[in-house]
Amino acid sequence: MYVLKQLGYTVINSYVVHIDNSYVRDDALDLNGLFKIVDVSDEVATLQEDIPQRLEEYEAYLSDKVNEPNIDIGGHCNKPYECDAKEYCWKVQRNIPEYSMFNVFNLGSKKQIELYEQGIVNIEDIPDDYAMTPMQKQKVQNWKDQATFIDKENIKDFLETLSYPIYHLDFETFQQAIPEWKGITPYQQIPFQYSLHIEQADGTIEHRDFLGEDGVDPRYELAKRLVEDIPMDVTVLAYSMSFEKGVNSKLAESFSEFSDHLLAINANMKDLMSPFQQKYYVTPQMQGIYSIKYILPSLVPKMQEAYKSLNGIQNGSDAMNAFPKLSSMNTHEKEETRNALLEYCKLDTLAMVKVLKKLREVVDD
Repeated sequence: MYVLKQLGYTVINSYVVHIDNSYVRDDALDLNGLFKIVDVSDEVATLQEDIPQRLEEYEAYLSDKVNEPNIDIGGHCNKPYECDAKEYCWKVQRNIPEYSMFNVFNLGSKKQIELYEQGIVNIEDIPDDYAMTPMQKQKVQNWKDQATFIDKENIKDFLETLSYPIYHLDFETFQQAIPEWKGITPYQQIPFQYSLHIEQADGTIEHRDFLGEDGVDPRYELAKRLVEDIPMDVTVLAYSMSFEKGVNSKLAESFSEFSDHLLAINANMKDLMSPFQQKYYVTPQMQGIYSIKYILPSLVPKMQEAYKSLNGIQNGSDAMNAFPKLSSMNTHEKEETRNALLEYCKLDTLAMVKVLKKLREVVDD
């Protein structure tokens, strides 16, 4: 708007046209329903007021060829999104280590600001008598001691909530801005694949999986196979189960014939992330993070190497991007990619089996 005005144009109104993520596709695509046109004329007019001053500031920064802008770090580094310069400002300008007191306290919290203003960045420098919650204190002490903390009693309590056979479940999904199939909303998580490791009490393991066909809506066949593979009354284990539960709930909404079974699976689902999220098992290597990519190197280092040796698809983003491209691949590329997808997803649930085994070992030790 500012540029257009400076060029002498008269702009009557301003609009933002964006996808309406509440739109549900029917048989045909309705472009009027897919997009929203929002009048933002008043907001744009208000924003014009600051632009001349901001441009002067930019010009001043750009004209100084010697000194870098010296804007201190803080909550604004991640708001509304992580700044592109964060890595430079934090690590190059201020030498903040990969794991620091910022990982113990939430960015922008009062304690964090307090310590930073005192020149304390390294966890080792946090005073022993500094006021912290028990969990924060534990994280700090574990790092200072470089020690592993294991709460055997609470881990044992968690393990006792699981009953055999245990069905280790992991979904892979992708998203479409423009829904290709009926009943789908923009950016909805569309499941196209799952892996299932079924663990018996005697340690025997059976693997089952599903990978949808390219070019067609994979949800119905996936749901149909899932309820065939998982009984209604068994323990289902997922890592960060809110994702798997969300996928199942959406499938239950879409396919009423499977609804009761899918919701029963959700009702019997347990979260393998829980012992780590609750800090029952903590190592310095985890850096206070309980995502599985930080858990595996600490508990099952060989699994991390197994992921690195995968051909082509080594993480969820790779899988999410690969599946929609299958339709445009030749026969050889398609076969290779499908095999890579199956191997990657299989490794995800095998990793869960190994993590659970490690938890049992530390309790029995």
